[in-house]
Amino acid sequence: NPMDRFFIKCATSFYNRRYFFFTKFEGSTVRIVKPLNHNMVLVRNDDGSDMILQGKGIGFKRRAGDEVDESLVERKFMPSDKSESRYFQQLFSQIPDGYFAIAEQVLEYARKELKIKVTDKVILPICDHMAGSVERCQKNIHLTHPILWDIKRIYPAEFEAGLYALELLKKQYGAGLMEDEAAFLAYHFVSAELENVSEVSVDEVTVLISTILQIVQEAFQIELSREDWNYQRFLTHLRFFANRVLLRNLYEESEDNELYEELSEHYPNINKCVDLIADYILIHYHYDISSDERLYLLIHIERVTKRYRKNK
Repeated sequence: NPMDRFFIKCATSFYNRRYFFFTKFEGSTVRIVKPLNHNMVLVRNDDGSDMILQGKGIGFKRRAGDEVDESLVERKFMPSDKSESRYFQQLFSQIPDGYFAIAEQVLEYARKELKIKVTDKVILPICDHMAGSVERCQKNIHLTHPILWDIKRIYPAEFEAGLYALELLKKQYGAGLMEDEAAFLAYHFVSAELENVSEVSVDEVTVLISTILQIVQEAFQIELSREDWNYQRFLTHLRFFANRVLLRNLYEESEDNELYEELSEHYPNINKCVDLIADYILIHYHYDISSDERLYLLIHIERVTKRYRKNK
């Protein structure tokens, strides 16, 4: 569906913007240029560049020319240019404050309960998407995510954060949103995580991980359980492995391959599966995985398939 793919593109392109968040506010007296909502105001730096300050009540009953209450500043946002400044002024002034409060709760839940490591700036795309999803729901428009199953399987923690957001939106706005919207929200978290380690897109990483999982499942004629702890560990390894492959970051070869040779002989079927993965990556990505990378893949695949192989 072209519309669905458009929203996925928006989710990833949001992170190409150059803006920064800081938790502290320093400097001389700053005056408000324009209140955007109760919790955000537009100010101007000494060099004439725009800056948006966020904090609870910072814009409440404030006018242009009023001095900023420094104690209320929680974050400051610096657009890269005037065009981006206008875009976010419009975004912040149109989105009700309730969405920012929900985004804060979702971010806290993602960090504390799901151990997702992202910066504060993920709040912006989450707010934008939540507001749009509720508006679409009210108009009885429901988007389907083309790779919903892959998102649920490969990014379970981020998908759980998306589901938590849907719960809060239902309580606050009565919106009965489909889990596809949770997948779109998960995309924002994944994009923010990947931004910390690479320049590759979520789509590229997801496709490669999905293919590797498919190779493993077909090799052993099984369906891996997302609830298995070893599966979660395997996914974590595959995320970083996929980044290295896509960025052509060669893994340093170890001088001692004795452990890999020993395990490959002990687990010939698993080693064949590793060979299939290596061949696929060499053909499609022109990346020759090292013996150390083969070793880690072999160890993870042995763990994740162990209980299935025992039953055969």
